[in-house]
Amino acid sequence: METLLDRRTITPGAIYCVGKNYPEHAREMQLLEGSSSKALLEPAVEPIIFMKPPTALETEGVIAFPSFHGSPLSCDMHYEAEIVLLVGRSTDGCSIEDAPQYIGGFGAGLDMTLRDVQLAAKKAGNPWLKSKGFRKSALISDIISFNDPLYPDDLEISLELNGVRVQQGVLTEMLHSPAMLIHYLSYLHGLRRGDLIFTGTPAGVGKVSSGDTLKAMLSIPESGDQSRRELVNLEARVI
Repeated sequence: METLLDRRTITPGAIYCVGKNYPEHAREMQLLEGSSSKALLEPAVEPIIFMKPPTALETEGVIAFPSFHGSPLSCDMHYEAEIVLLVGRSTDGCSIEDAPQYIGGFGAGLDMTLRDVQLAAKKAGNPWLKSKGFRKSALISDIISFNDPLYPDDLEISLELNGVRVQQGVLTEMLHSPAMLIHYLSYLHGLRRGDLIFTGTPAGVGKVSSGDTLKAMLSIPESGDQSRRELVNLEARVI
């Protein structure tokens, strides 16, 4: 039986996020950003990293449209389901071979994004923290730890919106693996025990509205058949 760490006990010093880490989502973003769908995508040598402030963390499953002085900041908030890593040990530079030893566990996460705000900022050449770092924009499930020192490469993230599956992706489809992300971030920024890493979303992102319900799940294959066993889930609602 896997051990679960209560999400309400997690207090990250930093929340790192990875952009365009699944090829199909990278192509999806090309279309959203107005690029030609025929343009060739060259895999990035280094991962695309952005951050959310620790105050963005939400552990009660509530999603809310942000506002400022009573005015909504967006009319186009998107869901992005992701595999989340919990950093288990601090490091200021670990090899890619040793990186799995620094993963304390995995969870399901939602990186909520103000897509209209993000695209407008990108077009203007401005930072887009406002579109990603607002309160309740980083939702996580409980964290599941594995006794095996090597993380499961058949781990799958999936998302249901109002009971309909809209996203699905397996860890091996990532352009940059969890080990690579730990290795890279440890050298550039340093990682501390309790930090979170949102590892990127598969294709299928889309808009949410008030009243919607979301369920993000982590699963692995059952032995000997085609079914999958749910390890942990994150249920959320948009208010």
